[in-house]
Parts: sequence; C-alpha cells; structure tokens
Amino acid sequence: MWNETRREALLRLLDDESPCVREALLAECRENEEAIAFLREVTGRRGDAAATHARQLLAALGLDDPRGDFLRFIDSFHYELETGCYLLERTVHPHLEWATVARFLDGVAARCCEFLDPEAPLFEKCKHLNLVLFHEYGFRGDLEHFHDPENNFLGSVIQRRRGIPISLSVLYLLVAERCHFRLEPIGAPGRFLLAHLDDRDPFYLDPFDRGRFRTEEEVRQMLLSRDVEDGSCYLLPAPVGEVLCRFCRNLVHQYTMQGQRDRADLFRGFICAFENAYERESS
Repeated sequence: MWNETRREALLRLLDDESPCVREALLAECRENEEAIAFLREVTGRRGDAAATHARQLLAALGLDDPRGDFLRFIDSFHYELETGCYLLERTVHPHLEWATVARFLDGVAARCCEFLDPEAPLFEKCKHLNLVLFHEYGFRGDLEHFHDPENNFLGSVIQRRRGIPISLSVLYLLVAERCHFRLEPIGAPGRFLLAHLDDRDPFYLDPFDRGRFRTEEEVRQMLLSRDVEDGSCYLLPAPVGEVLCRFCRNLVHQYTMQGQRDRADLFRGFICAFENAYERESS
C-alpha cells in the first residue's frame, strides 16, 4: 500500500546514484501510479534538488511532461508566482534548472540586505533594491528586442540582463520577497508596474524604467495616453493567475509575430486552461 512512509523513502532515495537503487526506484514507479503522481508533485518544488532528481527519474521512465505539469498547476488553482514562472518556462525550456535561478535571486537579495535597514520605510528599501538591480547588476528594459519571446522567461532575463515590464516586475517582486517586504503586481495596459498601496504612503514603481517611482496621478495620465479613460481597476493588484496568464498572452502574440504557430497555439491553450479554472472556481 502506498503511504506516507513510502513517499518519504522514495524522496530520500531520489539522489542515490547507485545503479541497483535506481533500478529499484524505476521498477517501483512503473508498477505504481501513485508513485508517478508523487514524482510529478515533487517536480513542482522550485529550487529544490529533489525536483531535479524527480524530473530525471520521470525522463528515464519516458514520462517527463513539462506542458502537462503546467496544465496541472493551472488546474490546481493553487497559484504561487515563482513556481508558476518556473513551470511556464519549462514548457519551452524543459531542461531548465530552477535551482540556478533561485540561487541568483538569493544572491541579489543578500546583496540588497547588506544595505537595508529593517526599520526603514518601504520607499527607502526600494531605492536600495533599485541600486542593486539596475546599477550593480545592470538590468534594463529590452527596447531593441522588446517582442522577443525570451523576454518572458526569467532564466533568459537573468542571463541577458534584459526584459520587458512584466518580467522585470516579477524579478523585482521575487527579490523583494526574499528581502522580506511586499509589493503588489499592477497589470496596467501596456505597462506592468509594481505598487505599495498603504493608505499613508502609497507609490507605484516602474521596473522597466530602472525602478522609477510614480504617483497615482502619473499612472492615471499614462493610462489616458493609452486611451484608457477610467483606469481605476488597473491601479489595483493583479492576482497571480492573471500575471501568469498575461505572460501567456504575450507569448501568443510574440510567437504569432515570428510565425511559430505551434508555440502560439500552445500558449493559447494555456490561456483557455486559466479561463476554465477561473470559471470552475467561480461557479
């Protein structure tokens, strides 16, 4: 019978490179669908070495399924931003090792924390994060290749130090979380932003413009310039699912521009899966 004890045993043995242990694990998984389901669960653990070993075992079984993993994540309706970005990116880059991405984010956050005063206002903390991300590490908006699909994938953004508003905003969010302060994603049309919406000291922040601070009125004027007359709904936080779905919309558009219809259709299918999940949960 498959139980918690067997789950823990499988987890402990995942990194054992002994051929006999490996064969025993493969035999166990071939005979037990619950073991396969558990391996798939483990692959969603971002930055965890066990996730790498679980993916390797699934690959040896011919069952590694990045696209299915992302669909199962969407269907779960338990959305966590970093995990979602990881699973999204694996649909195009199946050999991505998120541990490398996570270590980079940890390193940036550690550098930021060298400057941060835990008691300082959030505005001041963001100033320090801007200094580290945009000056020390050199992250920039990719004006030259704005519509390159790779700008939606954090692994590529980190490697190239270039991104678009949404990917630079998500990068900023994940570093801020590691520094133990919270910002909100703002899905404004044409310009993804971040915000601190405390009634006493609210502000908006534009990672695509090297962390420029913006007032609510400036954001409203930006929306008016895009023919959005009532932008109130776009000044509020976007749910994690909507952030991930926006990545998918970008990719449909960008792959279509490149003539890559199969990939455009893939991300169009993910958008439908998000819509179905929201419809199911709201009914």
